[in-house]
Formats: sequence, structure tokens, C-alpha cells
Amino acid sequence: MKTKPIFLFILITICSLLIGTAQPVETWLTAGPLPVSKPGFIQGKNINGEAFEDKLLLSNSYIHLPDIKPTEGQSFPWMNTKPGNWRKQSVSEEEFLMIKPVKNADYQLSYHAFYVESDGLYEYKVDVESPQMFEVFLDGKRVASNDQVAEPEKTSSKTATLDLDRGKFVIVVKSMFKQDDENDWKLKATVKSDNDSKPLISISPECSMNIHHLLEGVKLGSVSLSPDGTMILINYSRVNTKTGTRKSWMEVKDFTSGRILQSFRKEGTTGFRWVPTGKKLYYTDADESGSSIWVFDFETGKEYPVLAGIEDLSNFQWSDDGTFIIYGVTETKKSDDKSSLKYMDELGNRTFRSKRETYLYKYDVASGVKTRLTFGEQGTSLNDISKDGKQIIFTTSKPNPIERPFSLENMYLMNLETGEVKTIWEDTRWGGYGQFSPDGKKLLISGGPDCFGETGRNIGNNPIANNYDNQLYIYDIATGDVDPITEEFNPSIGSAVWHPADNRIYLTAEDEIYRRAFVWDPKTREFSRINTLPEVLGSFSIAGKKLVAAYTGTSLGSHNRAWHMDLTNQVSKLFDNPEAGTYQHVEFTASEEWDFVSSGNDTIRGYFLYPLHFDQSKKYPLIVNYYGGTSPVSKSFGGRYPADIWAGEGYVVYIPQPSGATGFGQEFSARHQNNWGKTVAGEIIEGTQKFIEAHPFVDKERIGCIGASYGGFMTMLLQTETDMFACAISHAGISSISSYWGEGYWGYAYSSEATGDAYPWNRKDIYIEQSPLFSADKIKTPLLLIHGSVDTNVPLGESLQLWVGLKILGKPVEMIQVEGENHHILTYSKRIEWHNAIMAWFDKWLKDTDHDWGKLFPESEL
Repeated sequence: MKTKPIFLFILITICSLLIGTAQPVETWLTAGPLPVSKPGFIQGKNINGEAFEDKLLLSNSYIHLPDIKPTEGQSFPWMNTKPGNWRKQSVSEEEFLMIKPVKNADYQLSYHAFYVESDGLYEYKVDVESPQMFEVFLDGKRVASNDQVAEPEKTSSKTATLDLDRGKFVIVVKSMFKQDDENDWKLKATVKSDNDSKPLISISPECSMNIHHLLEGVKLGSVSLSPDGTMILINYSRVNTKTGTRKSWMEVKDFTSGRILQSFRKEGTTGFRWVPTGKKLYYTDADESGSSIWVFDFETGKEYPVLAGIEDLSNFQWSDDGTFIIYGVTETKKSDDKSSLKYMDELGNRTFRSKRETYLYKYDVASGVKTRLTFGEQGTSLNDISKDGKQIIFTTSKPNPIERPFSLENMYLMNLETGEVKTIWEDTRWGGYGQFSPDGKKLLISGGPDCFGETGRNIGNNPIANNYDNQLYIYDIATGDVDPITEEFNPSIGSAVWHPADNRIYLTAEDEIYRRAFVWDPKTREFSRINTLPEVLGSFSIAGKKLVAAYTGTSLGSHNRAWHMDLTNQVSKLFDNPEAGTYQHVEFTASEEWDFVSSGNDTIRGYFLYPLHFDQSKKYPLIVNYYGGTSPVSKSFGGRYPADIWAGEGYVVYIPQPSGATGFGQEFSARHQNNWGKTVAGEIIEGTQKFIEAHPFVDKERIGCIGASYGGFMTMLLQTETDMFACAISHAGISSISSYWGEGYWGYAYSSEATGDAYPWNRKDIYIEQSPLFSADKIKTPLLLIHGSVDTNVPLGESLQLWVGLKILGKPVEMIQVEGENHHILTYSKRIEWHNAIMAWFDKWLKDTDHDWGKLFPESEL
């Protein structure tokens, strides 16, 4: 007697599993009703032979839905009527949302919204049912519509397909009611899934950060102050999500009020900078006649060319008084050789392009006379013009294939009145960049620790310096004396300005895991930190004739913003925050700094992010991210390896800063030389072990790691030395140091600082023993190799050869090529696919969720 009920129960269960989940939308956000009317002039048919119909009223785009992220109580402006609010509304017992029409309106619209949150790459269906006409939108894109009014006591339904990736998405249903409609104004929606995923439905836009936040919307770029400090030039950009193209533009704003004074959106205009005198901006524009330098004068409102029709115009600079311009013209070696045999002429020419060199010219603005300043076999690069306009500094470089860093550098001082040239240095192996002091008697030189030989080097017991660790020197032109002012200053120099207003040097620098601004006082010979607000500076600009600054920057959980500052009191004020709307409803996780003392008795800095909605009693998977090369991974927001997103996905993220990175002092950065991961791997392993021990909420069985470029090499190397990781990702990694050294376009050049004076023939212990390829048999960890198909920095073969080896060995490995991408994945759509693949791999091995990986790569054997 019980057989039939049991059978029916089993049958119903099986059917429910096959059908998937179905969730009615029970709570909505509603705005309306809002009166609309037909066009005032309806005459015959349109150009497509169509007569006007009511459905055209519904399809009209009244508001820009892609920008709509409704919240309860949010104002909803509507033409000339009183603004309404998005209000919370529940459905009836029949699961219909009931809408009460307003009186005296022949036609009226109502907008209804809810949010769907997806934790992976899922497809959902939304069934919408109503007697009235309606349209369904997913993040502003129409995905379904019904343009017919149902018969009395009937309804019509349409199904919208939602092909979602990770994130929270808004569904808006726009419904139209006609006054003579006999049916109640109502609608209902049901979200269905044909898999085991149950989407989260809500009326709250609050969410974790996802890849769309990072890539889409208006993005703030660099800032630059006018010489008098009254105006700020700001760069913005925005990606077109349909085409993937990115549009950039410039705006000039008033320093005090923030009011836009001028916007520059013309395609092809580049190189926007301030003329040193007056309120003038200059930029370049190119056409068939060549490049021209244009000036926009804010006092007169006029725009005019200054230097026109220059073919192959290169860098240029105005004199401080604005009377002349020093500019470069690039010349190409003539050749009529049409042979298919390409002769390799120089180490640096891997692309077989014709030899190109740049030479300097002087352009007198008043007379229009152009004077050539340099000539010869080696091209010349302008460094600076003296404040009095009498001298310039320029540099040359020539190949030197028999000795690292494989070029010889020269710096010269030219008297513009006499043409006399004085040599600052000649045929030195490590050069630098020079600027004049305000009085023109000294030079501020930026360069590596070897710029002046032993002078300024502070590398401890290490035999070779890391010349990526940028330093500052003051060079006395008359005596040739060198003052290494950063010898005891640990941060690595970025930009520097010797300011005429107070004769102090203002600079930005990598300072361990931060990027900060500092000022050096020649009287006290001390550096002091400038009190900028973000932990990681972006651009930093000081007015040329006034002590005010503008800067951008980020911190973990804090997107890019712009501030201005009075340098006399170091008070900052927020100036621009164009990305606020993008991140308005994003909930970020907490982060902490965490250091450990290594077995070598070194303090290794680091930081970590908690997972979103952290619960101390739970266990969480861990992602370890690192670079390991010569640069630290700063505590910045977003980026190509966005810790903020990973933490929002429920991962703990730990980022150590191993030995060899710049920003910690010359001795620390010099450890990078001739090491190639030997020390770094040990520190990452030790740091990860100690991090797990110190944080019991980390699941030690679910640890993943990821790195790119040198960090990709570290991922490969780590798997040959430990099996502590449950999975690993190497993006653009180096599997064989010798093949990268020879084949990478800049491999030999980078190796000159990573493997100084060590080569495959004299240091096989480095080139073989430290290369992951030669220890591939030791790898046990599931490894994902990702590589741009046209990577010129680290060739694709670096991942391919390790993939081949691991396949032959029967090891757990997968490889993905990102077609058409170089060392960085920059194309909008490919960036999203690349990110989704990374998250799918981590989810598969650290969360036991292989849905996304299987959807992306259904033929995967792992």
C-alpha cells in the first residue's frame, strides 16, 4: 500500500532535480506610476513604413537604465513631475506585484527592480508574466519584451535568459498601462536555474567587488598642476563594454572650486602639458603633414599651433620663459634591401625594425626659426633645460654587447649660446637622468647604485648592486663632485623635482609596501615624509612656481581619488572622486599588515585581507600572491591581480614581500642579484607556514598560490620545492632561465640585474638548477599555466615547454593561451575571461566547485 506514495515522492524529487530551482520574486523595488504621452505630431508612417503603435511608447528610452542601481528610498526624477522614490513593495498571495494606476493619464509607466547575485558562470531564466506590455532589462540591456496587451482576465509571459558571471546584477522590468485596460495592472517574475546553483535574489545593491567594477565606468588617471597652481589637468578614461575600446579625455578644472574650465576630447591629441609661463596648455596633434604642437590659452580662450608639420616628432620641452622649445626628430636609416634574409645587427633589435635615432632641435617661438643641435651615429635624448634657458642636458647610448648591462651611456651639457658641449660622463656602463638645480649650478641625477661607481653604493656584503633600486645624486657642474643624498635612504626613488620656491627636492618613492612622497632639505640634509592620504600614491604633481600639489592614490579597499594639498601646511582636500558611483554599493573586506622574522633573521614585510563577512569560527581557503622579483607588491587597490576581488570571493589573501625587492634599502634589493628565487622561495614557503600557524581560521589543506612574470617563475619553482599548495597558477612564468635570457626581447637585459656577470656557461647552478623545467619531475601540485600568445617579454615557449614536460610526466597541469595578448592582458573582454579562468581554477581546487572550470573548459581532464 505504501509503494505508490514512495514512488511518487522519488519521481517528484527526480523531476525537481532535472528542472532545477525556481524562485518567485517576492519583494521588489518600485518607481511609478509615471505618466507618459504620445508624441505631439504623428503623421502617417515612419521611414520603415510603420504606423505609430502604443508599443513604441513602451520602447522609448526615457532614462539611461545602464546607470540605474536602485536602492530603497532613492530619489527617482521624472520630467516635470514631482520626483518619486524607489520604494519596497511585496507581492500578493498570487505572487503578483499589484500596481495602482494614477488618474487622468492615458498612458503610464512603472519601473520595477530586483537584484540577482551569481557566484560563478551560470545561466538563469527569468519568467515575467503580466497582462500589460513590458520590457525586461539586465544591467540596462534589454533581454526580453512583450508588446501586446492581453485579453481580459488573461496574461502574457516572456522568458529572459541571464548569462551571468560573478557579481550582482540588476533586473529592471518596465511596464506600461493604458487607461482603458480592463485588466488589473500587475506582474510577477520567477527566476529559474537548470543546475544546482541557487541565485540570491534581493532588493539590495550591496555586493562584493567584482571584475566589472574594476574595468568599467569612468576611471581617474593622472593629474598635473598649472605653473601658478590655479588649475589642474586631469586624465579620465572609460571602456566601451560593447566594443572593448577605451576612450580617454582630458579636463582642466579650477584648483579651488573644481569647476570644469575646458574639456579636450578630440581623438589623436596627446601629450598634454603646461607651458611654463602663463595659463597655457600645450599638446600634440598629428595629420598627414606631420605632428604639430598646439597651445590653448585660458586667458584669451584662443587655441593655435606653435610648431607645425614636424615629421616623426619625438619628445619636447619648453624653456622656462616660454621663448623656445627643444624637440626631438626621429630619423630612420635608409634601406632598399628587400631580401628575406634579416641580418641581426644589435642585441636589442629582435623585431628587425630599421635603425632609428632621435636628434635635438631648437625652435624659437617668436621668429619660427628651427636650429639643429645634435648630429651623429648615436641619437640624443633631452633631459632638461636650465631655468635661465642657456643650457641643456642630453644623453646618448650605444650598444656594448660584451659587457653588462650591454650599453654605454653618455651625458653632456650644452651651452645653447655658444654650442659648446661639456661631458658629464662618457662611456659609463650605468647612466642616469639629470635635472638642473634652480640656480643652474648643479644637477639632480637619478640612477642606480652604480651610477657613480662606488659613490653612493650601500649594498652591505652583497657583491653586486641592484640598479633597479633608483637613487638620487647631486652633481656639482663646476667641480664634478658627487653628493649621494639617498645613500642611507631606503625608499626607491620614482620622480623628483628640485623646486625653485624653497630650493628643496620633492620626490615620490617606493617605501616598502607603500608609495609615498618625501621632501629633502639641503640645509638639514634630511628627508621628511609628506602627509599624503592614500597608502599608495599614483601621480604626484607640484606647481612649477608655487608650493601646492595635486595627487592621486589608492589603498586596499579604497579606489582611486584625487586630492590637492598646500605644501606649506600639508593639508589635503579631496578634489575629484569620479569612481565613487562605481563603488557606491561595494562592501570591502578588512586587511592587516603581517610581518615575520625568517630563519635568516630578516623581517619580511607583508599584509593580508580577510574574506568578506569574516567569521572567526570558520575555516577559509588561502591565496598566496607574490612577485619575488625586483619590485614589491604594494598595498594598492585593484590591479591585474586584484586581492580585493579575491577576498570578496571568500578567500584569505596573503601577500609577502621577499628579499630582493626595491624600497627596503640597497642591501635588501641587492639580494636579487644571482639568486633567481633561491632565497625568495624559502621565504614564501616559511612565511606561508607561519601565517597559517598564526591564523587558525585558514584551512591549511586549501592553499593556492599565484604569481606573474618573475612571480610566474616563482610559482613554477615553488612547486618543485614544496607540495604544501593545493593548486598553483603561473601567468607568463619563466620555466628555463637560459631560454628566457636568450629569447625574451628583454631577457638578457633583465638578467644583467638578476644574474649579474653570470651566464649559462659559467653558472650552470643558476641556469639549470634554479630553472623549474629541469626539476619538473618534482612537481605534484595541480598547476595552471596562463600565457599571452604574443608575449614578447616572456615568450610563450616558457610555459609551453613546462606544460609539455609535465604532460609527459603525467603530472596535473593545464595551460591556457590568451590569444593576441602580450605580457599583460589588456583587452577588455579577454581580461574578463582571463579573470574568470583564474577564479574557476581556485574554486575547483580550493572550494571543490568545478562548475565554472567545466563550463569554460569542458574537455579538461583534471
